[in-house]
Amino acid sequence: MPSIEYEGSCVCGQTSYTAFDLNDISYCHCEQCRKMTGHFMAASQVSRENIKIKGKIKWFYTHEGSRHGFCDNCGANMFWQNDSKPTISVTAGSIDDSKELGLGTIYLLKKKDVIIISTLTSLKVRAMATAK
Repeated sequence: MPSIEYEGSCVCGQTSYTAFDLNDISYCHCEQCRKMTGHFMAASQVSRENIKIKGKIKWFYTHEGSRHGFCDNCGANMFWQNDSKPTISVTAGSIDDSKELGLGTIYLLKKKDVIIISTLTSLKVRAMATAK
């Protein structure tokens, strides 16, 4: 199967990326993600070797080994990374076209234990054409 190329950027366009073979979009409702986004985190994971980032990123460690990356100019939250893993996550809202990305895992938090609610890879996000 051929690789699918994805592009994404921040609000001001100063920071952008090109990534290949993103995973389906996962949704995390843990306290850290809620506080970083003001809601829940929607993100897609990719191998670090499959992403090229352009622009200046400001990294903020929320705790040891876990950091979020923001555009240094507009402050858009674009990345999340666990330093001990070979992957990086891109925020779903930064992806220009989420072609063929489906619904991944949904994580909820209950009494500090992460509960995986669902892993649905059969649902695909598809652009809907509007009738003119």
